[in-house]
Amino acid sequence: MKTIVALGGEGIGVEVVDATCELLAAAGFPLRILTPPHGEAAQKTHGAPVPDETKRLCGQADGILFGASGGPASTAVINYLRWQQDAYANVRPIKYYEGAHSPLANPHGLDFVVLLENMEDLCPAREGDLEELGRAMPELRDRIGKRMNEYGMGRFAVKVVSRRGTERIARFACELALKRKARGHAGKVSCVTKSNLLRRSDGFFREVVESVVAQYRDLAYEHFQADDASRRLVRFPQSLDVLLCMNLYGDILSDLAAEAAGGLGMAPSGCFGDRWAYFESIHGSAPDIAGQGIANPTATILSAAMMLEHMGLASEAQRLEAAVARVYRAGKHLTRDQGGTATASEFCKATLEALG
Repeated sequence: MKTIVALGGEGIGVEVVDATCELLAAAGFPLRILTPPHGEAAQKTHGAPVPDETKRLCGQADGILFGASGGPASTAVINYLRWQQDAYANVRPIKYYEGAHSPLANPHGLDFVVLLENMEDLCPAREGDLEELGRAMPELRDRIGKRMNEYGMGRFAVKVVSRRGTERIARFACELALKRKARGHAGKVSCVTKSNLLRRSDGFFREVVESVVAQYRDLAYEHFQADDASRRLVRFPQSLDVLLCMNLYGDILSDLAAEAAGGLGMAPSGCFGDRWAYFESIHGSAPDIAGQGIANPTATILSAAMMLEHMGLASEAQRLEAAVARVYRAGKHLTRDQGGTATASEFCKATLEALG
């Protein structure tokens, strides 16, 4: 018996996590599901968005499933799950399931992963006033020779690229590509930067990544500038395998890639560290449709499948993903974003029936 902690977050996150947990329980998987207080409700009842008891349960759990963040309280939950736990590798699978509504003329065979580095680049935010930067670094100039104190009043953001952080995400990308190659994928790492403009920061990221990938002789490698990568996601998505990105580029490109596969409602993710992992859909709290029961739970179900595999329940994970695929092929119980009329609960019920 494995223990999972389910945290709905806000908005539709609560709905899709609740529906997914009902599905997991009804499927008879060897799971004990805990739903400790968190977010806005916990702030009111316990004085903190992530109470100590919730942290204890998360630390002891075999898996953690999160819904969506919205306001400050649920963002504090993400802060705890991701940045405080050093969950540096954000794995976002992009896969087309027959029957999904993709805008591409030929989405068949689309199956790759966008991998984001979570702890550096511009995230978590490191910002301040330009006047402070000018005082701290009076000799700092941009490429055209302008000092920071010449810009006047304004703001700045700091982009961080360290050797340690880049090496570990590059190794993660290579190991992920090897695992995918063993399953029949290309075994290729595609690095995304804007190193033609940001030669020292993005250029350093590219340099370190290439030094790590060179140690993996069984893998192919290529590099794209971020703007070119966005074009290729639309024009040649089937040619991709593991798309390794700095955080900001990956956050943007993964949304574009998800849309190519059918939309954000179908895009799962997992955030991994050396001692910690949690799983969530990449969509937000969608306050415009929250409470209506029409949100697509596919991304959360597939995130749960990733969680099951991580927990050592590979057979259950494969069965769950296969059931989702069968529902899409049948086309009878799809949610509104996929051209159907099913509610989240009805989609989960159809998935349960497809499990057999």
